[in-house]
Parts: sequence; C-alpha cells; structure tokens
Amino acid sequence: MSKRALTSVAVTLVFAVGAVYAWYVATMDGSELLFDSGWWLVFAAPLVGVFAAGFTKRQDPRIEGDKVLRHDGAAILEHWTHGIGTMMLLVSGIALGLLFIPRLVGRGTWTWAMMNIHFVFVLLFLFGTFYYGANTLLSAHRFKEHLPTGNFWDYTKNHYGHLLGIKSCTMPPEDKYFESEKIAYIVALGSTVAIILTGLVKALAHVVDLPAGLMGATTLIHDIATVAMLAFFLAHVLFAAILPMGWPVLKSMFTGYVSVEQVKKEHAGWYKRLTSGDAPE
Repeated sequence: MSKRALTSVAVTLVFAVGAVYAWYVATMDGSELLFDSGWWLVFAAPLVGVFAAGFTKRQDPRIEGDKVLRHDGAAILEHWTHGIGTMMLLVSGIALGLLFIPRLVGRGTWTWAMMNIHFVFVLLFLFGTFYYGANTLLSAHRFKEHLPTGNFWDYTKNHYGHLLGIKSCTMPPEDKYFESEKIAYIVALGSTVAIILTGLVKALAHVVDLPAGLMGATTLIHDIATVAMLAFFLAHVLFAAILPMGWPVLKSMFTGYVSVEQVKKEHAGWYKRLTSGDAPE
C-alpha cells in the first residue's frame, strides 16, 4: 500500500473512532461534553496542521507521459481533511439549529451527541485548514493560482456559454482552476476565516466567562458564515462530484492525475504553462 493510501486510511480510522467515542461519552452515565473536557485540542489542532506542513515536501504539477500530476499527496490530504470536516460540521451544526433553521434533534442526549460529533470534526477541519494555510504560505504561488484575474467575466461567460451550446461562445484558455472556481474560492475563504475566528471564541467560552453581547454577535456571525459555506459546499459538490463534467478532476483527488487530453481540452492556459516550463507560477 502506498504512503498516500496509508495516510488516508489512518486519518479515516482516527476520526471514525473519534465519532464513535463522541457518541459514546454523550450517552453514558455522567455524560461528557468534549468542548468542556477537551477544549485545548481545538487550539492544538491548528498547531499540528502548521507543524505537519513544515515537514511536507511538495511536488509541482508536471506532465508524465499521457498524464498530468494535478494534485500531490499534500493537496489531497488537505482537501479531504478540510472537505470532510466541513461536511460533518455542516451536518451537525444544522442539526443543532442556526439562524432560520430550527433545531432538528431533541435536547439531552441527542444534543450532547451532536455537540461531541461537532467537536471531533472541528479538529479535522482545523487541521486540514491550517495544513493548507501553512503549505500555501510556504509556496505562495499555490495561493496565487486560486485568485481571480481580469479575465473573470469574459472567461466565465464563454466557458458556460460553450457548455450550454451557444455558438458564439468558445472554450476559453482556462488555467488550472476555472475563473468561476476562483470567485467561489473567495467566498469559501471568507467564510472559513469567519467560521474559525468565531468558532475559537465559542470554544473559549467553555473555559472562561465571556460577555453575553460578544457571544450573541459571535454566534450570529458564525451562523451567517455557515450558511455561506453551505451554499459554497453544495455548489462544489454539484459541479465537482454530481455533474459528469467534474468527474475527471474528482478522480484526480484520489489518484493525483488527470489526462493530458483533458488538460488540453479544459485547461488550455494551464497546458501552455506546463509545456513552457512555467507551471509553478
């Protein structure tokens, strides 16, 4: 088994066991709220992510025969830890209720269980997010390639017009990430920052008394950012996993590779950079 597969299996097992434990301690006699007993882990998880990034050796995209390395092992790890963490936080957060969404679980054991599951996946989310953030700071070009350019409107209009069969629209020379994806990235980035900052305040409230006004504002911002993240997450799943157009890239989030043919067709601008030796920038 490859190192990448072993890492994936290990992370999956750790958090599967964590979810089971979260449920167990919420149902046993003298039930335990993990945000109370393990609050320090919420602040330790980001440090672990940053520490792990410091020991990670990254690989830049490259052409290998008829395949292109799109995602290295670190990219896959940070994507799935952040992504699965986000999904489970959304599920448990919605179950506990937010803004206009009423609480979906009864009080008592069910609420404690959802809070504990929320805690477990907060750790996964924070590890993956800070692992990504530290990797990005160490390789600034990885952040730059996510940012929209002046071609945003023209490329997006022609890209989706082409998909809809509008004859006047041709597929633009998109880079590694579509211009429309880059705008969505800004939404996800803003939501993630707001969720983390407000989430850390909410975790701290399990240790020290904080003003009611601060907690009210914190909860409101946390909920609004969660709704924004939910919209992004649903759109991401639709375009990356449900619609066939996203399946080649979805596969690369497991294997790391896409075909040269797919890159030429969907990412002509990126292919040009790959073949000119300017891929990392």
